[in-house]
Amino acid sequence: MAFEESVYHGTWKIVECVSLAGVVETTGIEGTEFRLDESGDVTWKVSEDAEPMLFFTCETYEITPSGVTGGPGDSALLKFIGTYAGHVIEFKAEVTDDLMLLTYEKCCMLQCQKISCNDPKEDVPYSFSSAFEQGFFADLVIRADNGKEFHVHSVILRLLLPEVNWTGDTTPLSNLPEDVLHAALQYMYCECLPTGLSEASSKSAIKLLGKSPGFAHFAQLCETFLKNTALKQQIQTLITDMHTCGDRIIELFSGRGGASGGGGGDSPVSMDSSLWNNPARLCYTVRQALKEAAVAGAKLLLLCDLFAKRKCQLSRQERHDIMKQAKSRMPVFLKQLHKFLLVLKQQSQTLTAQQRYDVAAYLVPEIETILDTVSRFASETKVALEQVINSEKGEKSEKGDKHDKGDKHDKGDKHDKGEKEKSKRSNIGDVLGRTLKNALHMRELKKLKKFHDKTTASFAHLMQRKQSFCQMSEADKVRSISKYLEQLVDELPITVMRLEELMRVLEQKIPWSEWKYLFKMATSKVSWGLGKVLSNRASLQPMINEVCDIVRSEQFSADLTMLGLRSQVMEASGESTSGPDGARSTKSKYVQLSPVESLCVPPFAKDSKLAHRALNLLKAKESTDMMFEIVHPGDGGDIVIDHTGEKPVASVEGGGVEVEQIHCHRVVVAARCDWFRRALLSGMRESIDRKITVHDVQPSLFRLFLEALYDGQLDTTGLTTEQLVEMVTLCDRYEMDSLKVTCEHALRHHVDDETALYLLSLADHLTCATLQDYALSYIAAHPQLVHSDDFDELPDKLKEDVEDAIAWHGLEGQRGKETLSGAMDMTPSSVSSVSEMEEMLTNMDITDHNAVGQELSSSVSSEDLHLVENEELLSTCLAALRDVVGEAVPREELVRVALAADYDVNRAVNYFFFSS
Repeated sequence: MAFEESVYHGTWKIVECVSLAGVVETTGIEGTEFRLDESGDVTWKVSEDAEPMLFFTCETYEITPSGVTGGPGDSALLKFIGTYAGHVIEFKAEVTDDLMLLTYEKCCMLQCQKISCNDPKEDVPYSFSSAFEQGFFADLVIRADNGKEFHVHSVILRLLLPEVNWTGDTTPLSNLPEDVLHAALQYMYCECLPTGLSEASSKSAIKLLGKSPGFAHFAQLCETFLKNTALKQQIQTLITDMHTCGDRIIELFSGRGGASGGGGGDSPVSMDSSLWNNPARLCYTVRQALKEAAVAGAKLLLLCDLFAKRKCQLSRQERHDIMKQAKSRMPVFLKQLHKFLLVLKQQSQTLTAQQRYDVAAYLVPEIETILDTVSRFASETKVALEQVINSEKGEKSEKGDKHDKGDKHDKGDKHDKGEKEKSKRSNIGDVLGRTLKNALHMRELKKLKKFHDKTTASFAHLMQRKQSFCQMSEADKVRSISKYLEQLVDELPITVMRLEELMRVLEQKIPWSEWKYLFKMATSKVSWGLGKVLSNRASLQPMINEVCDIVRSEQFSADLTMLGLRSQVMEASGESTSGPDGARSTKSKYVQLSPVESLCVPPFAKDSKLAHRALNLLKAKESTDMMFEIVHPGDGGDIVIDHTGEKPVASVEGGGVEVEQIHCHRVVVAARCDWFRRALLSGMRESIDRKITVHDVQPSLFRLFLEALYDGQLDTTGLTTEQLVEMVTLCDRYEMDSLKVTCEHALRHHVDDETALYLLSLADHLTCATLQDYALSYIAAHPQLVHSDDFDELPDKLKEDVEDAIAWHGLEGQRGKETLSGAMDMTPSSVSSVSEMEEMLTNMDITDHNAVGQELSSSVSSEDLHLVENEELLSTCLAALRDVVGEAVPREELVRVALAADYDVNRAVNYFFFSS
């Protein structure tokens, strides 16, 4: 079976930790939930008192098969990838049904239980939005301060605020501003904020309802909305400022007083030709351009640090909005750079040898000064890196000594039973944490040492170049710089071409999922580097101050101050009056992304207070205003329904009739099920009597269905195959698609030799695509099922689908035995032997050569071209076959031969004549 990554998608809960000796240990991370999205994101939901683990910081993941086969029940490698510092934590993963075992080498195993799948139809937001928007069955009117009336339902309002009397003329929400009242009611019906909420409305809502009982979470959502809006605006401002810096650089070299905002216009820009005639002005322009580039670089650093440090506060949608905006602005930045390079290219082509010589002569003292400054910076950076590496080694050694002492103390203190018990409880968790920390710490040290080696090599090369340059005569220096300028001019066209190719790649070939990962990885690595600089700011402060003196930009210095690289107040001695972390937020023990999908999207049923309280309301039988009447036969009786009249009439043959009533709430039932809403609003007997009669279902099963309707979740644990079939039929009858999908996934585990054909027929009848595909795959892997009586009772179309699936499964098995190069090379081979063809026939279980055409005729239909992986290859193969065999052969036969030969023309020709 092919590797199926989808079985890993969904929300998992760590239920227990098992040592390699097979002993269950308590670690403190039990109950932690993580969600593996199809897009490659992993989201953690960790309690505050949980033991911190380094993989809680991971934001992306990757699953790769550990062997040749993979698939459900086989092992794979689950890699948690921490975009912060690029950590990769690898577990061996084994999935069986809804259980996953994660094994970390030489440490322990984490047993995880799947809570929900990632199917978008299964995890749907829970709300009563339709009741709020349409106002059906409303029993209460709340007026805003401007007289605007909102028709609402006391039953739903009491779910969140049961202590308030909602039957009087005044309520806690009466006479509020319309926008605040609308936001508060939206929250009470959907547990989220309304789309398009303004900052002013949020501030008013916090002021008017922030201290009201029951609205604490609503006020918290509004505060989060304000913070996140401010953060998004700050990031947008940083992006705009970087565009402005790019425009100013273009203005400096174009000699114009201003440029179009936003940078990215396609209007031509000409370089001021007088710059080449005035080397002093050219150098001044370059300095100003570098200053603008430094300011833009500081803005970029600030953007990366802001996103990396505060993304945990953002909802998923808000994080995606920022990344999408960055993706949309990247081509604009590249267009700015492209415009600038085009100007340099156009104007540099007119640069004469004399102009180049004059510029080189002027640049000699400038180059000498730059080399001195860069050499000093490189030397200081090298020393700082050595200090960082030594401090990291010392920190690791100190932690190890403390741990050893702690272990000796625990072992020596035999009389302290409490400490022994505590040590026993946390032993496995401590071992796992220490193992991970040690591995990642060593990885960080390797990265720092690698960077140090590169820096050392670059420093040696720079010093060599500096020494060589200083030993030249003045004339040789001028010639050397002049030659370098000439090379730079010659390379400009190539640089422009490479940039244009990069622009095409970014616009066409980078999908959203890859961009999302690259953006998070880049921003987090930058933030990690800033963290290392901050931790060693004392040694780097002189260099940082000198950079600020060179740039001489208040904006640049202000941005470094916001990053924490520079103090807000500098004393005469240059010492900082504030700590290195003064401008940065406190770092938590782990980065836990917000599990909120969006502040304006209702939560899933499993996280919804409304869902849980609605279920309790059903069980309490309070404030009911309708009923379901379940008619079912008594002992020995069968229900017979007459459909000849305008309305079905139920009668019982051979026994009595038993009727069971379940009292419900119209607004809840109508808001949660469109079919019931139409029935209750139709003006027919159901709406008049406020009663819906149900036939052909067991009362206990229908009660479970109603509970799932109220709660938004269906627990299929313990349900038999017959009960699941009845439930999926019930969900289909009343158009409950989300519950229907849940039943489909549950029925997949009930597919076996006895039920496969029946469930295939059921899935086809109820349009259950997931269940039908799974049943087909199972039958294709067990072709002996076609000889059963159940197969003969299937419709002709399903029989054809089964036969096609079996034939295709045989072809896939043949392809699985080929090498990767052979699978990638789809061109017709030059040599085809009869032995290869016989092997293919053997793998397809075809023994009678005279019956080849008949066997293939029943297995592959020309109308089912959806089974063909590449229609273009098929068309090419058919055209070549037609030239060989002529027009008399039916196309259906050629299609089957082409499929069996895997589009290889020579093999197909031999196969055709051999089978004839």
